[in-house]
Amino acid sequence: MTDKKQMELVCPAGGLPALQAAVDNGANCVYVGLRDNTNARNFAGLNFDERAASDGLKYAHRSGAKVFLAINTYPQPDAWQRWTHAIDTAAGLGFDAVIVADAGSSAVRRQVIIAGDWCTAQRRCPDRPSAPHCAHPADRRAIARTRW
Repeated sequence: MTDKKQMELVCPAGGLPALQAAVDNGANCVYVGLRDNTNARNFAGLNFDERAASDGLKYAHRSGAKVFLAINTYPQPDAWQRWTHAIDTAAGLGFDAVIVADAGSSAVRRQVIIAGDWCTAQRRCPDRPSAPHCAHPADRRAIARTRW
């Protein structure tokens, strides 16, 4: 008889009460977005500022749940700093992982997860900062990993 890995419950949360409810009801992981256009679910009244994100992380981690930050939109050329700031926020607050739409979304200064730690990958792409060809293939694999 083979051992089956137990399935995990991953839930979205549009605010702190939703994150708390997900964790209280058994979510192993919750994914959230910032209150800006780095998040595909950017609607009025939803999402997290840095203080709420910090509170949510503490709440989830006390219960043993993970929290991922969704940075699941494509960077806009006139505001790419918002996407790099979102990655910096994820690293600074202690998110367990990021969910990205574009592996090159912060090619000017991107933070990736390698071997369980956040680290900075310095690569520049002068003509198209978000172009996928700018990302090194190893970085594409690393950015999808999570800290367990």
